[in-house]
Amino acid sequence: MVGADVIFKAVAEGTRRRILQVLLQHELSVGELVTVLGHPQSTVSRHLGILRSAELISDHRNGAAVHYAMSSATVGGDNEALGTQVVRWLEKERLPEVLLKRLEEVLECRHAEAVDFFEGVGGRWDQMRTDCFGSGFHLEALAALLPGEWSVADIGCGTGYLLGPLAAVFAKVVAVEPVAALLRAARERPELAGVGHVEFRSGDLRNLPLSDGEVDLAIAMLVLHHVPDPAGALREVSRVVKPGGRVLVVEQQPHRSEAFRELMQDRWWGFEPADLAEQLGAVGFTRVGWHELRSAAATSASAPETPGLFVLSGVKEE
Repeated sequence: MVGADVIFKAVAEGTRRRILQVLLQHELSVGELVTVLGHPQSTVSRHLGILRSAELISDHRNGAAVHYAMSSATVGGDNEALGTQVVRWLEKERLPEVLLKRLEEVLECRHAEAVDFFEGVGGRWDQMRTDCFGSGFHLEALAALLPGEWSVADIGCGTGYLLGPLAAVFAKVVAVEPVAALLRAARERPELAGVGHVEFRSGDLRNLPLSDGEVDLAIAMLVLHHVPDPAGALREVSRVVKPGGRVLVVEQQPHRSEAFRELMQDRWWGFEPADLAEQLGAVGFTRVGWHELRSAAATSASAPETPGLFVLSGVKEE
C-alpha cells in the first residue's frame, strides 16, 4: 500500500492536481492531456508517472494509444483510504473554464475521428463485423431475451446451424432430424464440442421423438414445406410443447419458382401465413401472430428467384 507521504507529495504540485481534475472528467491519452493542459509532453508524462506511482491513476492501452484514468481504488464506494479522500477533495475544485473548453474540444475531435472512420467504411461495415464475429452472434443475443432454464427442440435441425446459439442460452436443447447424414453433421459441429446439454434424436414431424409437454419452445425452421401433412405436423408440435410454452415457425410464402423448388426439392410451394396461423390455433396455440421477414433475400447472384419468408409464433394453451 502506498504511504501517505507519497500521496501528499503527488498532489502537492499544481499541474498534477490539474491532471487529476481533468481525469475525473474523462479518461484521456497523453496527447489529449497535452492539448488540454497546454504543457509539453515530457512534462505531462513525468507528472503522470508520479501519479501512477502514488496509485492515484491507472493506465490501459486503447488501440495505438495509452489512456489514463482515475484509479478504481480511489473512485466511488465507501473507501476511506487517503487516496479516496484526496479525490473527494479535488471533486469540489472546479476546473478553469479554459481547461473545460479544451477538454470539450478534445472529446469532440475524438468523436469526429470515429465518425470519419465509419464514413470511410461505409457499406463494408456489415461484412467486417461478420468477418470478426461470425454471422450468428445476433441470434444468440436475441435468444437471451427468453428464460435460460427452458428446454428447446430444434425440429428438423439439419446440420445444426442453430444449435450453437441455442445451447449458449438454454438449459436443454433437443436436436431432431430424420436424415442420418445431417444429424451426424450436427453432432460434429465444432462449436458443440464439450457441450453436454444438447441431445440428438432421430425422428421427424410424423412422430416426434419427444414426450408430451417435454419442451418449453419448439422451433420448426423451414421444415413444414418438406413434410407430407403440415397440419398433422403442427398437431405433433403442439403435443410436445408444455402448456404455456411457445412455438416458432419460419416458412416460405407461396411462390411459383420452379428453379427454386427443383433446387431445394420442396414438397409444397410455400404457405399462406394466415392459413398456418389458423392451423396453429386449431391445435391449441393462442396469441398466434406472424410477420414477413423483410431481411430474407438471396445473397448470391447465381441463386434462383427465391420466395419470401415469414415467421409465425404462438403460445400453448394453459
